[in-house]
This record gives sequence, C-alpha cells and structure tokens, in this order.
Amino acid sequence: MCPGVERNASHAARPGRVAGPRRRIAFYKAGGRAGGVALCAFVGLACAGQRAPTANAVAHGAARAAAIRAATPAVVDAAGRVPAREAEQALGQAAATRAYRRRARALANAVERKTGSPLVRGNRTRLLIDGPRTYQAMLAAVESARDHIHIETYIFADDEVGRRFADALVRKRRDGVAVRIIYDAIGSIASDREFFAGMAAHGIEVAEFRPLGRSPLRRVNNRDHRKLTVVDGRVAFTGGLNISGTYSKASTSRPGPEHGLRSGWRDTHLEIRGPAVRRLQSLFLDSWAHLGRNVDAVPAALYPELAEVGDDLVQVLASEGGDEELRIYDAYLAAIRNAERRIWIAQAYFAPNEEFRAALVAATARGVDVRVIVPAFTDSALIHHGSRATYEELLDGGVAIYEHEEALLHAKTAVLDGVWSMVGSSNIDPRSFLHNDELNAAIVSEEIGRDMEDMFRRDLETSRRIDPEAWRARPAGDRVKEFLSSLLRHWL
Repeated sequence: MCPGVERNASHAARPGRVAGPRRRIAFYKAGGRAGGVALCAFVGLACAGQRAPTANAVAHGAARAAAIRAATPAVVDAAGRVPAREAEQALGQAAATRAYRRRARALANAVERKTGSPLVRGNRTRLLIDGPRTYQAMLAAVESARDHIHIETYIFADDEVGRRFADALVRKRRDGVAVRIIYDAIGSIASDREFFAGMAAHGIEVAEFRPLGRSPLRRVNNRDHRKLTVVDGRVAFTGGLNISGTYSKASTSRPGPEHGLRSGWRDTHLEIRGPAVRRLQSLFLDSWAHLGRNVDAVPAALYPELAEVGDDLVQVLASEGGDEELRIYDAYLAAIRNAERRIWIAQAYFAPNEEFRAALVAATARGVDVRVIVPAFTDSALIHHGSRATYEELLDGGVAIYEHEEALLHAKTAVLDGVWSMVGSSNIDPRSFLHNDELNAAIVSEEIGRDMEDMFRRDLETSRRIDPEAWRARPAGDRVKEFLSSLLRHWL
C-alpha cells in the first residue's frame, strides 16, 4: 500500500445512499420512460400505487429544503471540519457580496448534502483556457518540481506535445525527481508502446490502465478519463485537457471544421494551490495503488503541510466506473435544482438522461436563464448525432442551445448563479457518469464565477444559437441518424 494514501472523503461510503445495482437502475429509469417501465417490471419494483403527498407534507418538505439552503455549509481545512463561525467567515471571503453569498450557501449545501463532498477552504484557483496557456503552466510546474510529479491522463499522445512533456519529465527524473504516470490503454491506443518504454527506461514509473487483452471483459468498458497532474503535493492541475497535439494551438486560431479536428481545440483546465491539493494527491495515489503499484516515499513528501493561500472554496468530486455513487451526476442535479439566476454549461459530449433534461427544463420554468454550448462539429459523428437526439425536448422547454462553430469544443464546464463553478473531465452523458473514472472540481468563488461567465460569453461570440422552429424542421435524414445513434448512447 502507498504510504500516506488517505481515501478521499468523496469516496467514503455513506449510509442512506441507494445500493449499487439499485442506484444504477435508478439512473437507467431516469434515461427514458419506456426503459424505466421495463426495468421496474423486470426487478419487481412498485411503480404504481404511491400515495400523493398531503399539503402538510409538501409544506414541511419546502420548509426543510429552505432550512438546508440557509444552513452553514460543511467546510474543512487540513485538520478537519472547521467550526460554523469559521465556515461562515470562509464563505464570506469566497463570496463577499451578500446576494452571491446567499446563492453560494444554497448551492454548496445542496451539493454537499447529495455527494458528501465538503468545501475545502484556503485555495487559490486559476482558469487555464486552451492548450498553449495550460501546457505553459503545467510545464513550468514540472520544471520547478523537487520531489515528485504525478500524471494521470486519458490520452498521452506520442506526438510533438507528448514528446515535449516526455522530455521534460526525463530531465526531472535525471535530477532525482520521482515521476509516475497513469495513462488509459484505449485513450492512448495510438501512442507507440516504445514511447512509454522509452520513458520507463529513464526511470519513470509508468502504469497502463486496463490494458487490452489483460483486463476482464466486464471491466473493459471502464476507462480512466481523468486528467490530473500533481507536483510535489503542492500544486495540481485538472480539467478537460489531455496531453496531445490537438491543443498545440489556441482555439482563437479559429481552425473551423476543416482543420479543427487536428488542432486548436477549445478546452478548459484549472490550476489549484492550497489544501485541496491534498485530496487530489490522494486520488492519484489511490488509483496508483489500485493498479498494484507502490510508492517508495515518506508520507511527509507526498502530503506536505499546505498553507491557506487564497479564498476559493473547492469541492473535489471524483467517480469510479461501476461505482454505485454517481457523485458528479448528483452534484450537477443538486446545483441545477437550486440555481436561482443562471445555469451556463459548456459541454463537449452532451447527452443528458431524462432526469437531467427535466431538471434543466424545470429551471427555465422558474425563470432561470439556462444556456448550453455544444460543439457544431466533433471528433465522433456517432456521439454527435446521439447528443443531438436530446435537443428538441430541451429547446421546447425553453433551454437555449448554442453550437460552437470556429473550434472543436472539448470543455466540460458549468457556472451557476455566478458563484458556483464546475471544471473537470466528466461529460454530461452516460459514459462519463456510469462507466468512466472521472474527476471534477467545483469552486465556490465570486471571482472565479465572474471569470467563468466572462469565458462563457466569449464562447457565445463564436457560437450560433439553434432556432427551435428550424430545428423541428430539420431533414428526416438527420432525425434517422439521431435516432440510430441514440440507441447506443448509453455506451458511447
């Protein structure tokens, strides 16, 4: 076992949660009425005969929900949960304006109650937009490493960008810095095995996640889709970017559909400094241990003392494929159901199930500005058409959908009410929620919320809004593609 590995709080089993198979059945039920009815009949669940709630029960439920929204959220530091007075102070520092603080409280409480992930105080986070800026920050951290560098990524490409990272990692290994890499076997299938063998020959520890031909067939569908880099246990990077030449240029180069599949992808990453890095480090070491690898290091080097360096509150949200706890899905739903003003989402692969779609439509019905930016073109036609099969219901429900046209959108972000933001690896689709290992970070911060909304507005400038009337009149051939693709959406 790796020394110093501490199971992340978001992974801890909690009483009262739906058990594994039942929890996943609940997700499938939410994916469609017909499928839900069939599954209910299959497992013998009682889908009828439920009593309607009384007026008193409804009033009691509303009062209880209001009390939860107004409660002091759970806030932790390096030593554990802080007293309510300190939690209130931390919330006030993250959201100084009274209106933003009230919204932050409601959203953070809803997400923490649903996922068990507390707010970690004392962090400084920074948005990193597109490849050049993100890689510059990551490579600068790599060059400054003194003890270790940990990288977990879906794609580690054997191309110009991948080799630039490999060269930097080899140099640090020669300096005595420990380097550990986890890459996904399918995500990195195009990379030559000699590429990884070359790094291993220089003393870099490399682990392949679920190698093809050596993993149980029932687990092949579980992929490590996380993007995480931790340097010296002090700074972490996470978000949507792989290590790949598709990010060699910024999306502002506007490659368009003709060149955009190969370069200039639009994506978002996050740099985190402060106590939340400890939880991200724990996630990497947990994955490393599950792959049967050990870490020959003292705990103090892996988990150094981390001072509070900022006012951002961070919730670390991690999920594992096949796990009964759909934490990122639950976090999204909890936040959406408690948003008051704005729900702005940018998503590379957007195929929400029925429950998720209903939550977005319900938000528009209560006056929330709900906007979603999706790709106008993508690297997978099958996924693209499967996603589009969900648009009509959302458009009819008042959700504004925009297609990003001038670069391939690969970001997975959301900002709600200008104060609760999400950046990570998880798409809004069944594959990410049910099958992949994913990692998102939620940030409660008025400043980061403002930056996220500014970023969203800039993306709108290069996006075209889908007109509901024109969408309903789209060609029959498009509808057929959407229907056929949607049949496989659960596995895409």
